[in-house]
Amino acid sequence: TRKCLYSLRRVERLRKKANDSGAVERAAAIAAEFGDPGRGESNDGERNDGESAKGGPGLGELIFTGTGSAVPCKHRNVTGMYLRMDNGNSMLLDVGEGTVGQLLRSWRSTLPSSGRAPIDEYRARLAGIKAVWISHPHADHHLGLLRLLSERAAICGPGDPLVLMAPRDMFDFLAEYQSAAAPEIDGSYVPVDCRDMIHGWGNPSADRLRDDLGVTLCESVPVAHCQRSYAVVVDGTPFGRVAYSGDCRPSNRLADAARGADLLIHEATFEDGMEEDAAVKRHSTVGEAIGVASRMDARALVLTHFSQRYPRVPPLDESRRAREIPTAFAFDFMRLTPATVGLAARLTPALRLLYPGEGAEEPEGTDASRKVTAKELLAVPGAFAAKGVL
Repeated sequence: TRKCLYSLRRVERLRKKANDSGAVERAAAIAAEFGDPGRGESNDGERNDGESAKGGPGLGELIFTGTGSAVPCKHRNVTGMYLRMDNGNSMLLDVGEGTVGQLLRSWRSTLPSSGRAPIDEYRARLAGIKAVWISHPHADHHLGLLRLLSERAAICGPGDPLVLMAPRDMFDFLAEYQSAAAPEIDGSYVPVDCRDMIHGWGNPSADRLRDDLGVTLCESVPVAHCQRSYAVVVDGTPFGRVAYSGDCRPSNRLADAARGADLLIHEATFEDGMEEDAAVKRHSTVGEAIGVASRMDARALVLTHFSQRYPRVPPLDESRRAREIPTAFAFDFMRLTPATVGLAARLTPALRLLYPGEGAEEPEGTDASRKVTAKELLAVPGAFAAKGVL
């Protein structure tokens, strides 16, 4: 039998909690209404056949290793995504602290259970990570890179470096870390500066990405957050065209570059009604992210990077939902395939039953006085140039 992450008593307690909440019953009803993945189309005509966007069965999946902002909390780790291609190789979109550990926990339910088989499979999957994308230099988006490079170097040696696409700050950071504490990561990556792969310019590692991952396009889009912040557009994935916003204000440039995206992954740090806070911190609200998806004409939207004031499921103003675009709230360990994106968007009511919002603790500094401060800052000409505002 496969070893469980939790004790049997804990499993039974969690199962009872899920059943008592009504979430399991609600999820089953939603899944039945949506249709059975693997049996053709869903009841509303969406593709639900278990095939990748390229056609035919594949290994394509998207696992969220972290969906929170700034720091890890009880329910959400910091940002990270594992995008696996149909050939079994993969790329990571941001690598927050603890990403490798989160991947291991996610994989344990599918790894072989006897002898050295689980170790060999774990090593093979780490070796299969052929590329990493880092959206900007903030630590909650890249601190997990150090462990990834170290462990992967131990497995692959210097002969199979991954492609590291990142702002130039990252390469200075890694060089200093290597010289001070981790000589083993020398030669573990091929650096590609995000500014050298701006949309329309091509990618210096295009051939390697195509050969290893089947990716036909991987380009960056400058966005408004901190200095050297970028979004990314990736073509040729099992999901089709995937766009990821990184951290940013709503971007028309991203909407244009990723026009017709099959899947948009967009940050939604703040709930609707906190637009002033979002503007001051250069993030987006749920409604603003939905607006980008509408302008992009995206086929599906997944929201992530939630403020830790929303430890469970963030609120959604139904009047602002883009009803023609399936919209899902990401949570840690969520696993999507091309066939289940639409279903994930429908499961939010069940998740709200499983993780009710009552009793959630708000972090310090989120009261009304802080919102007034944000409004006041926006009213001051040149506020964004003032030292210490951002």
